[in-house]
Amino acid sequence: MNKFYQLTVTKIEKLTASSVKITFQVPDLLRKVFSYEAGEYLTLQQTIDNQKIRRAYSICSGVNENELSVAVKRVPNGIFSTYATTQLKEGDTLEVMPSKGAFVFFYDIFGNKDIMLFSAGSGVTPMMSIAKTALAKTNIKVVFVYGNKSKEETLFFDEIESLRATYPDRFLVHYVFSQEMWGDNLSGRINDQVVSYIFEKYKDLNWGRYYVCGPNQMVVNVKENILNRGITKDRIFTELFEAEPASNDFTQLRGNVTVFSILSGKEIVFESPKNQTLLNSILSQGVDAPYSCLNGVCSSCIGKVTEGEVKMAKNETLVEKEISDGLVLTCQAYAMSDVVRVTFDY
Repeated sequence: MNKFYQLTVTKIEKLTASSVKITFQVPDLLRKVFSYEAGEYLTLQQTIDNQKIRRAYSICSGVNENELSVAVKRVPNGIFSTYATTQLKEGDTLEVMPSKGAFVFFYDIFGNKDIMLFSAGSGVTPMMSIAKTALAKTNIKVVFVYGNKSKEETLFFDEIESLRATYPDRFLVHYVFSQEMWGDNLSGRINDQVVSYIFEKYKDLNWGRYYVCGPNQMVVNVKENILNRGITKDRIFTELFEAEPASNDFTQLRGNVTVFSILSGKEIVFESPKNQTLLNSILSQGVDAPYSCLNGVCSSCIGKVTEGEVKMAKNETLVEKEISDGLVLTCQAYAMSDVVRVTFDY
């Protein structure tokens, strides 16, 4: 469930001064393994300075395209993003895990009603996959609202404009720039006024689903605005590209916990300090448990607690029903009881 494959980088394109688009060569024998839905992400892994670093990046290619690409934006002190944007070269190989994710546009199921996409910064990456897929595979309209500091900071600007020229009646783009004015685009940030403007402008469209991706506060605010319009939450998909600080601090817990961990049918039993996350304690035993971001955002590390009590430092992914079923983000979960049994084979 946690297998990586060596893929060769065939192309690196500069998107902005601090971001690149990375395209992989997928051998014919792995085409099925690396098939994906629009909106999913890949987990990339590389050894950098003798340390194995693993990160999740959204796919930006459409399912209609014969390629597999992700976008990486350099972040301050980001080990992997700095490597990918300054050192990685065409012809290099990376370890790549097949796609995952719940932020998905199923064009063959959802493709009969128009969609609304709100993104900011690098949160546009999965939106590119969703937009390109919807435009190529369906006849629906795509309203594309994208917030950035400026035109120069806008990822995929040329590709967005090319798509707009190709689908002028179906790809309806609105840039929102916070630090400059450009043409008749909106200024400021994606807030309630912007969302209200978009809903009013396109009130006659046949809306189906809504996608929101970007910084935490923007995502929360836009989702709340949409919910307040009477739209049910099952039609709203969200994904965070910037994690919020933990709301609870369990690093001061004392004592040990006996952990029973089950992965791929194999169980290990060990003791671990309670002030360590379940994921870190399991990884310390040499178990290749699933994870990507380590920030409680991507959901790769989900496990199911079948015995004992745990609490999460933060949760930006799981819904109440999943939590009541015992699911936890193991990268955010701390043991409250003396014994915890967690399985990744749920």
